[in-house]
Amino acid sequence: MNKLSSAIKEIFTPGTPLCALAYAALGVILATLLLTIGFWRTLFIAVFAALGALAGGIGNKRDAVRVAINRSFPPKDKPLDIEQDTQDKTNKPE
Repeated sequence: MNKLSSAIKEIFTPGTPLCALAYAALGVILATLLLTIGFWRTLFIAVFAALGALAGGIGNKRDAVRVAINRSFPPKDKPLDIEQDTQDKTNKPE
């Protein structure tokens, strides 16, 4: 298992041979998609893959949705404070 975790770490470390190989494979896949299904369909797939990765990378989805809604539609009695929204939640006193 340690060997697998070190290989995965090496894939995501820029400048390593495995990272170069991973990006080359990604380039081949992207070129194949562009040539076979076209630009707009490839872009559509890429956008939804990015949204899926974003959704999968969020640990606490309920809090993330709550923060997104409160940023878009703040409560009427609360003034807008942009600096407070950008601060890390763990450093703020509750």
